[in-house]
Amino acid sequence: MTANKLLGVIFKWRIKHVNDKRFVILLALILGIGVGVMASLLRILTHWIEGLILNGFFNSFDGLLYFVLPLVGIFTVVLIVKYAANNHLPKSVSYVIFNIGNRDGIFKPIHSFMHVITSALTVAFGGSVGLEGPAVLTGSAIGSNLGQLFHLSKKRRLLLIGCGSAAAISALFNSPIAGVIFVLEIILVEARVAFMIPLLIASVAGTLTSSVLAGNKMLFDFGKLQATSLKEIPFYILLALITGLLSIYFVKTSAFLTNKLGEQKNPFKRFAINGGLLGLALFLVPTLYGEGFLTLRKILNGKEDTLFENTFYESFTGGHELLQNNWLILVFLAASILLKVFATNFTKLAGGNGGVFAPSLFIGGLTGFVVSRTINQLGWLNYKLSETNFTLVGMAGIIAGIMHAPLTAIFLIAEITQGYQLFIPLMVVVAISYATSQKNSAYSFYTKKLAEKGELAAYDKDHSLLSEIGVLKVIEKDLKTVNENGTLKDLVETISESTRNIFPVVNDQGELKGIILLDDVRHLIFNPEKYNLSLKHITHDSPAYVKHDEKMDVVMAKFDECGAWNLPVLKNGKYYGYLSKSKIFSVYRDQLHCADEESY
Repeated sequence: MTANKLLGVIFKWRIKHVNDKRFVILLALILGIGVGVMASLLRILTHWIEGLILNGFFNSFDGLLYFVLPLVGIFTVVLIVKYAANNHLPKSVSYVIFNIGNRDGIFKPIHSFMHVITSALTVAFGGSVGLEGPAVLTGSAIGSNLGQLFHLSKKRRLLLIGCGSAAAISALFNSPIAGVIFVLEIILVEARVAFMIPLLIASVAGTLTSSVLAGNKMLFDFGKLQATSLKEIPFYILLALITGLLSIYFVKTSAFLTNKLGEQKNPFKRFAINGGLLGLALFLVPTLYGEGFLTLRKILNGKEDTLFENTFYESFTGGHELLQNNWLILVFLAASILLKVFATNFTKLAGGNGGVFAPSLFIGGLTGFVVSRTINQLGWLNYKLSETNFTLVGMAGIIAGIMHAPLTAIFLIAEITQGYQLFIPLMVVVAISYATSQKNSAYSFYTKKLAEKGELAAYDKDHSLLSEIGVLKVIEKDLKTVNENGTLKDLVETISESTRNIFPVVNDQGELKGIILLDDVRHLIFNPEKYNLSLKHITHDSPAYVKHDEKMDVVMAKFDECGAWNLPVLKNGKYYGYLSKSKIFSVYRDQLHCADEESY
C-alpha cells in the first residue's frame, strides 16, 4: 500500500469515527511523544558529540581548544546550511512568531530535523548558545507539518505549533507547566482557555517521553534550599533591579552587534569575522564555552574554585592559591556575565544554530551568585545569604527581563527546584525585573526586531484577522467602466444600467485613468446639450490605489490616510475591481464573530 493510499484510509477512518476536537487531542498526544523523542535525541546527541571530542580525540582539554573547537563546529553548520538548506534556515524563536502572524504557520519539512543536527553540532563543539530555541523551532515545524498533512484549518494548525513548542520546552527541562505557559506568553498570545487541554497533553507527553528516554535527572544539582527570610527581601529587590538592567543590556547589545556584524551577505566571510571574535572571547573567558550549564553546576555545588581548570590561567597565574581567591573569581564571573551576550551573538552571527534560553539562565545564575557572594564577602549581615537561592532566582529574573515571560520564569525555576520554597523571592525578582525591562521597551528579545519591521502580526488580533480577509475576498467587480475616449452620452447610458455611483475610467488597454462619481455629473445628465462633452474633462484621479496582492493592513492604512470609503484595485497596472471600506468592516465583523465562537 502506497503512502497516499494509507493516508486516504486514515482520512476516511478519522472522518467516520473521530470528530475534529478529539482528533486534535489525539494529534497533540502523538506530537508530544514525537517532540519528546526529538528533544531527548537532541540532548543525547549533543552530549555524545561532546564526550567523543573531549574524551575520544583529546586526552586532555588544552586551553587553546576553547578557540579552535567552536569554529570547527560552526563551520560545519555553515556548510550544512549552505548546501543542504540552500543557505536558508531561520534560527530563532522569532521566526515561529513571524511565521504564525505572516505565513499562516506554514513550515517547510526541512525545519523538522535540520535544527536538531545543526544545533547539536554548534553546542557540542562549544558554541555559546542553547538548545532550547532550535528545539522549539523543531517542535513547531513538526506540529505545522502534521497539521498540513491532515489538511487541518489554520486555527488547528497554529494550535499544533503551540503543542510542539510546549512539548519541546517541557521535555528539555522536565517542566510541563513552564512549557505550556511559555507558549501562552510568547508563541500563542491570543490562545483561548479551550487550547489548554491539547497544550497540557502535549507538554506532559513530552516530559514523560523525555524522562523515559533520557532520564529525569535534574538540570542542576544543588544542596538543600534555605527558607526565605523577610530580611533578605531588600537584597532580592537589589538583584531584581540588576537583572532588569542586564536584560536591557542584553537586548540592546544584541541589536547593536547584529546591525554591525550581521550585514555581511557572504556566509564564509561572516563566519571568519564573527568566528574569530568568538574564538578570542572563549579563549580569554572559558566560562563562555558552550551552554554554560557546567559553570552553573559548579557554583551551585560550591566548586567555583575549579572554574580555571584546563584553561591557560592555570599556568599564567603561577599559583593555585590565586585561582581560589574569592574576589578574583567574582571579577571573572562578572566579566563572564557582561561578555556572554557577545559570545552568544558571535556564535549566531558566525552561522551557529542556538537560542538565548541557556544564555539567559547562565547570566541570571551568575548574577545571583555574584550579588550574594559579594554581600557575604563584605560581611554586611550577621548571617550569610543563600548563594544557591540567589543563583536560582537570578535565572528567573533574566528570563523575565529578556523574554518578557514572567510566569514562564517563575514556574520554570519552581519546577527545576521541584518545590515552591522560592516562590516569594521568585515573584519579587521576576516582577521588578520584568517591569524594569518593559519600561525601557515594550517588546521582548524575540519581538523587538519584528515590531520594528512591522511584522508582529501574531501579537495583534486585528492585524491577524485582517490578514485572513485578503483583498481578493472583498473585491467588488460589479462596477461599470467607461472608456476615456467616450462622451457624457456614453456615461449616461452606463449610469442607466448600473446600480452603483462610481464609474472607473479606463483606456483601450484596460488601464485605469481615473474615476467619475455620480455626484460629479448629476447636474449635467439632464442637459442633452452637454452630451458631447468628453469624459476626459470630468475624470479625476482616485485619492489612492490598491494592488490586488497588498496586505489588508496596508490597504486599511491607505483608507485612513486618504479618508476615502472606496478605492480602485489594480492588477499589473490595469483596473481589476473596487474595494469598499464598509464591506471590509462587515467581513471583519463576521471574522471576529467566528473567532469568538470557535474553540479549536
